[in-house]
Amino acid sequence: MLPAACCLLPAAFCLLPGSAALKKTRLAGVVLTLVFLGLAFYRVDIGELGAALQRANYALIAPAGAITLLGYVLRTLRWRVILTRAYAPSFGALFAILMMGFATNNLLPARLGEFARAYLLGRRTGQRKTLTLATILLERVFDGLVLIAFLGAVSTLHAVALPGWGQEVQFLSSLVFLAASAAILVVLIQERLAERVLRVAVRPLPSVLRDWTEAAFAAFVTGLRSVRRPRILAAALLLSVAIWTLEALSYYTLIFAFGLPVAGLQRLAASVLVLVIVNLGIMLPSAPGYVGTFQFFAVSALAVFQVPRESSLALGIVSHLVQYVLVTGIGLFYLARFNLSLGRIAEQPPAAEAAALRKGA
Repeated sequence: MLPAACCLLPAAFCLLPGSAALKKTRLAGVVLTLVFLGLAFYRVDIGELGAALQRANYALIAPAGAITLLGYVLRTLRWRVILTRAYAPSFGALFAILMMGFATNNLLPARLGEFARAYLLGRRTGQRKTLTLATILLERVFDGLVLIAFLGAVSTLHAVALPGWGQEVQFLSSLVFLAASAAILVVLIQERLAERVLRVAVRPLPSVLRDWTEAAFAAFVTGLRSVRRPRILAAALLLSVAIWTLEALSYYTLIFAFGLPVAGLQRLAASVLVLVIVNLGIMLPSAPGYVGTFQFFAVSALAVFQVPRESSLALGIVSHLVQYVLVTGIGLFYLARFNLSLGRIAEQPPAAEAAALRKGA
């Protein structure tokens, strides 16, 4: 399983001059989507799945969707905090950019939505895209740290005994996110040392790629500097906790809606476990929109509580549909409002950033 800190890697390779990684990522994503769809529906009684969907209390779906939307409002606020007011546009403009980015992730492969956000913010502010990507990576690190903290809290409180695979996820994700946090801390504290190490590391590379890497790293470091301020760091962390608490509350509401056989502390633990496992699981390459991976990991998480596969899959299908329609719909609205197309976003962010870096922009 690839933890969330790796979410930018597939798209990052697309910035490399002449890279064919996007096509490979797309192919791998389609294959994995088919595999996980098969696993999600394995041994599922279709009749029982239909009955579970019919029994759901759909009056609770709207509150779950509203909670999810509030989470994206807080994501916008966190991004603005990390960017600082030095080059962040208005809250409304930043919300539009964020939603267009997430919608792009739902509709295009290889996490191009992250580059879409960098590209769109660059158009708005004139800032280099690599600098903005650094702030997005910080978001992912904050997200990962909060998710593993939630997972640790669930297991420590003995609300649920994590299975073997759950313990592996906890260990691997903790390792990756703590390593990423340590690496960022070293870069911030010892910039010159990090630059010297990078120069030694890229010395064997062709001059074009070496210059590109060094310029990208310089812009990346600039994007990280905002978190040197303790107040910004604390605010970003608190907002991250609030964001994921809201998403857990959304799953908690859906567990009520589908009448899953968990109650009390177990219901809270189930909400958190679904939240963590799904969000770590969808970091795997897949077709746009996380189809298959979302459902499989929702079923896997709820299996810990002996929830029938049909009920778990029903919740996974509806929860994914609510999030997909909400985010994609809002994102497409803003794309149409600003006369932008997905094709333009898919082609221009990598090409424009690579050209800018090569020119030393």
